[in-house]
Amino acid sequence: MQHRQWTVWVFLTLAYSWILAAMPAAVAQTSTGLYDPEPPVDSAYVRVLQVADLGPMQLVVDGKTRVHAVAAHQVTDYLVLSAGMHQLALQAPGADTPWNTITLDVVQGRAMTVVFVAARGGTPPFVLTDKTGTNKLKAMIGVYQLASQQKNLDVLTADGKTKVFDHLTYGTSAYLAVNPITTQLQIQSKGDAHVLGQAEVAMTQGGAYSIFILPGKKGNVKIAVMQNKVERYTGK
Repeated sequence: MQHRQWTVWVFLTLAYSWILAAMPAAVAQTSTGLYDPEPPVDSAYVRVLQVADLGPMQLVVDGKTRVHAVAAHQVTDYLVLSAGMHQLALQAPGADTPWNTITLDVVQGRAMTVVFVAARGGTPPFVLTDKTGTNKLKAMIGVYQLASQQKNLDVLTADGKTKVFDHLTYGTSAYLAVNPITTQLQIQSKGDAHVLGQAEVAMTQGGAYSIFILPGKKGNVKIAVMQNKVERYTGK
């Protein structure tokens, strides 16, 4: 039993450290102590992306506002949630009812991205489980295809010679451990040489990064690149 508990503790510690890898050291400081408390071992990590362009929305978790403004195409930091059932909602400031909601059964140690894609009565939010990694010599990049339902997308280096991600279908994600470099990436439809969008990714050793491929104008895509972060946990 002790060996099993030790194994679970090690797994949760490694998973949390991967998500936390990119958090600035200053975030860990408080006015009452040198470090913030670590999340409980049964914690899960959930972030929210608003794809629809409806202006800033409040993120409400279990009836309480956790993020006051989530803009269109903005991704929140990972929220620390206890394992179990939670209700997440995006709600216009001052509104009495939410714009869209999802009930989520979160599993301890896992990281998830909840994608709100349409207004009330439209496509319900969907959940993507985020992959974690423990190789501190590499950087982990995840790509999320949220732009095209008609065509699959490829991610290549800027010269078009190296395919980083292949055949990405809508509403899916993929992950890869790579050398921590700064590189320019481009997005193309499968089998089409036309470049739909470009973005630079500057990676550091042990860091974790997300590339969100989002709807753009005139058939192109918008690319949002972010380094993964966890909200400041205070133990409350």
